[in-house]
Amino acid sequence: MLTSRLAADPLEGNDTAEKILAALRGEFPPRQEVEARGATVLTRALPLLPAGVPIGALVLVRDVTEVRRRDRALLSKDATIREIHHRVKNNLQTVAALLRMQARRSGDPSVRQALGESVRRVASIAMVHETLSTSPDDRVDLDQIVDRLVPMISDVAAAETSARVRRVGSFGVLGAELATPLVMVLAEVVQNALQHAFVPDIAADDGQAQVTITVDRSAKELDIVVSDNGVGLPSGFAVEQASGLGLQIVRTLVEAELLGTIAMGDRATEPGTYVQLSFPLRGRSN
Repeated sequence: MLTSRLAADPLEGNDTAEKILAALRGEFPPRQEVEARGATVLTRALPLLPAGVPIGALVLVRDVTEVRRRDRALLSKDATIREIHHRVKNNLQTVAALLRMQARRSGDPSVRQALGESVRRVASIAMVHETLSTSPDDRVDLDQIVDRLVPMISDVAAAETSARVRRVGSFGVLGAELATPLVMVLAEVVQNALQHAFVPDIAADDGQAQVTITVDRSAKELDIVVSDNGVGLPSGFAVEQASGLGLQIVRTLVEAELLGTIAMGDRATEPGTYVQLSFPLRGRSN
């Protein structure tokens, strides 16, 4: 048959021919996609059955060349993007390893601490890219990333406190443009709570010191409260006037990248501090 001669793959052409013959016998074969001389066509053979007797077949042919070309381009683009995320993740992990080596060689405790914080920041971004490298689209399950991030931060702060960190509520799936800055913000806020909220007598009592990440997500907004049961804020503290690098990073990311707001203060009815983050979701691909 003609399909056998035109098809790029002879077996594919023969299969299409068999489907047409099946329609001539009164059967209803499934549709068949065939590549022929640089074009891709979708064929469907329908039997003609007046009074239930097969007298012929109607063969429908649709040119889907452009559709398949776009599909292949999208697949290639997605694969390229995932590969880029994978390479970025590897490069960030290399940078983190170099910073970690430099920290170990330094004899200055303040330098070691600064480099350690840089390692954590780089590793936080690497986690997002690692997840994106295996994601079918540019979106990540933030719960998985945060649950991996928290133990890493706790290990860094283990020498200063034995406080536990827990998550209440779900972040859900977010696009990369939100996930990356949000992960960095959470890392800074949780690290800050673990470093400054607890005095030694609280930290020594295993299970008493606690940092809680509470998440409330709606269709329009994501609200996050990071609270602790520590010693509270210093007298006269204002987040707008904070000079620490970590809080400056948090404010910049929340206001410029997440287009949100940040509030920080002492808890009303219990000891400790809270940091409230709110930013919109509407109008974004989440």
